[in-house]
This record gives sequence, C-alpha cells and structure tokens, in this order.
Amino acid sequence: MTRQWILRLRPDPRREVHPVLPATTGATTGAAARALGAGPVGWAVRTADAMAAEILEQVPEHGGGPSAVTTLRRSTESAVLGALRLLLAESPPRLVTLTDETAEGCREFARRGIPLDRVLRGVRLGHARLAHDLAAAIEEHVPDDMRLAELRRVSDLLFTYADAHASLMAEEYIAERDRWRGSDEAARRAVVDDLLAGRPVDAGAATRRLRYDLSRTHVAAVLWCDDDTGATVPAAQRLHRTATAMARVIGSAGMLLIAAGDTSAWAWFALAGEDAPDRAERLRAGVEAPHGVRVALGPAAQGPQGMRRSHLCALQAQRVALLAAGDDWLFDYRHHRLVALATAQPEQARWFVQDVLGPLASEGARMRELRETLRVYIDEERGLKAAAERLHVARNTVTYRVKRAEELLPASSAPRSTLELRMALEMAQTAPWPGDLN
Repeated sequence: MTRQWILRLRPDPRREVHPVLPATTGATTGAAARALGAGPVGWAVRTADAMAAEILEQVPEHGGGPSAVTTLRRSTESAVLGALRLLLAESPPRLVTLTDETAEGCREFARRGIPLDRVLRGVRLGHARLAHDLAAAIEEHVPDDMRLAELRRVSDLLFTYADAHASLMAEEYIAERDRWRGSDEAARRAVVDDLLAGRPVDAGAATRRLRYDLSRTHVAAVLWCDDDTGATVPAAQRLHRTATAMARVIGSAGMLLIAAGDTSAWAWFALAGEDAPDRAERLRAGVEAPHGVRVALGPAAQGPQGMRRSHLCALQAQRVALLAAGDDWLFDYRHHRLVALATAQPEQARWFVQDVLGPLASEGARMRELRETLRVYIDEERGLKAAAERLHVARNTVTYRVKRAEELLPASSAPRSTLELRMALEMAQTAPWPGDLN
C-alpha cells in the first residue's frame, strides 16, 4: 500500500525543538502512538512544534504566557496526529471531529478575546506548514512512479480536513464567545485583564465586581494541570481544590480565582497579617497537590499594582517551572527570580551556559551530577564538609567530583567571576538545556 510510507516517518534530528514550546503528552498522543508507532509520532511532534512556532511569529495574539503557548502546542500536535491517522486509513471517515485539545484551544481563544479571523489565520498557517512537510516526506519515501498520485491524494484529503477543521473551530469559538460574553465570569475577567494591563481601574467598583479587596497585600499564583493522564477528577475541580488548600495554609483573608483556560487558573490570596518568608515551605508541608497540578507563586505586593506585579512574577516562575526537570509541584518566584531574569531571552541564555560551562554543559546523568556537586560546593562557600552533608555523599566524593567538574570547564572560564559560574550552574540545574545546546 502506497500510504504505508507514513509508518516510516521519523523526526528530523536537524529540526531543533523550540525552547519555549513544551512537549505535550495526553490521550491523543497515546492513542496515536498505538496506531502509528513511535517514529511517526516523533515526526508529528517536531512538525507540530514548527507549526506552533510559526503561528506565534505570524499571529502573536496566540501567545500571552506559558499556559497559552502550551494550549496552542497541544492543539497543533493533536491536529498533526489526526491528519496522519486520516491519511493512513483505508477508508477515511466522512466526518471530521475536533480533538479535546483543539476544542480547549477554541474556548481559550474566545475567552481571551482573540478575533476569529486571527484564530483562523493560525489554522491556515498550521495547515500550510503541515502540507509542506508532508510533501517533503512523500518526496523522500514514495517511489517515483507512485509519487504524483500520492501527492494528489494527500493534497485532496488535507484540503477536506483543513476546511472541516476550520469550520468546526469557528463553530466552537462562536458558541464559547456567546456564552462567555453574557457571563459574570467574563465581567470579572475583564476587570482582571485591565488590572494586569496596567489600565486605570476604579478600585471600589473592581472590589465589588471581583468580590475581593484590592487594597490588601496580595500573593498571586498561577496553577495548571500539566498531565491529565489517568486523572479521574476534572482539571477545574483539581485547580479549585489546590487553590482552596493554599488559601487555608497561607491564612488568607480572601481569595480570587479566575479561570485562565480549561486546565489553568490564576489566583490571588489577600494576606491577613505579615508576609511569611517561609511561605513556600509551609505550602509544601500543608498542601497535598492533586495529581498533575503545578503552581507558580509570586511575591507579596500591595494594592492593585501589587496584584499585577505579583501575577507577572508568578508567570515568570511558571516559565522556569516549564523548563525545569524534576517533580517539584511548587515554584516560588523568590527562589528562582535570578534564573527567571537570566533566561528571559532563551537563546542568549543557552549561549551563556554553553560559553561558561563548556563540556560540563553536556547531557547525561553523570554531567548533571558533576554540575550539581559543583553548584552546591560553591553555594556552601566551597566548604567540602557542608557540601557533602547537603548532597548526602562522602567528603572524598565531593572532592573528586569538584576536581573533575573544574577540569571540564573551558580555559576561557578561568578568569571569569564566581558569580558567572554560579549563575550558569543555576541556569543549567533549573532548565534542561544542556542536552539541547548544540
């Protein structure tokens, strides 16, 4: 069968995954892996990444923070996987349906007020990129005598798929927009949007509309579900439960919770007393986060402008959290603000880590171990005993690892300040870039 070339698709190693577009996992990806295999799914992930990056460049309204980018990324990935399964089928279905990820994206675009023509512009850009990459794959995998017929078949099916896809997205968008415009939630979100944009707001009217006192000291949080695999409780319920538990542990005098998407929310907690320097530790000890929920926490700040400042800082903490390896569910901006500031320009941040660490920035468990040992050693003012206790290893082990790590540093790093070395180690420890640097 000519269409079996789809099963031979493999990701192009030369196409680098965009550093701010997180890979997604979910029901759609899992089902596609069973139907297509790992190679075609890997190809789809890289193609979806390129689609999302191009859409963000051409239609910047689709951006607006890590949560919005993740929603777009999930939508493009599910669209590519759906197209591959359609092209592989012996008898393609007459009706095209929206995946859960794409429907979620439509609802979020409507709630954020992105014009429908800009949404559909993104759809057209995505399908154009997909058609281009599929044509290149046909050139590579289909024999010369069958190539023209296969190009025509794929072109016809893609046109039908893209047309139906755009129509269904428009219907979903319009239905959500009409529902949203008449809701109290939309009015509350409009007030929050004005606050976050720094536009003038009547504090008294805003307090009444939000049912939340703007004059207090606030701590903002961004909550999201990054993995719905195996979840039996809806995302909105898990987010609300986590925010409520956080308010209890913080001792909040009030809480404002706004849906930012189907799987994300923004929260503000009004402090009843003094700001607590150990807030993150208390939250880790007192809140049992439900499956797949992660939280980025902003610093305490006063009044309406403080709500904006704390929220924007929480978004930066979320960006670091999405880059970071590990299973920590809570990211406090106060603990990661230097890395957040240093990685605001991801490409330049990668260059910095590469320049300062050299071979020590290579991927692999051994290099991560050496970097972490050197980081803790410097953090403990080069105290071997303190570093060994913190790492739970023998003192001689720290000595050996530090010596080996310093041997791997490039000669050009020798005259550099300890601050630069420490900053590069923190950046490499927080963000999984070493394996993506080359």
